[in-house]
Amino acid sequence: MKKIEEKKKKKQNALLETAYKLFTHKGFQKTSIADIAHEAGVAKGTFYLYFKDKTDIHYKLIAHKAAALFK
Repeated sequence: MKKIEEKKKKKQNALLETAYKLFTHKGFQKTSIADIAHEAGVAKGTFYLYFKDKTDIHYKLIAHKAAALFK
């Protein structure tokens, strides 16, 4: 069970880091969910297992980066 949770966390982190990279290079408006999923190496449907939409990943990315900053 622990290995499954680790895989899920890895995928979520890959999506967050990919979104960060694409948002900073292409901008939020020009980045699509398909772009994020493709660059992260996951199916587009996998994105929706972790995030509701592009705005959701945007807000969670801000929280993720802020938490890392304050550690």
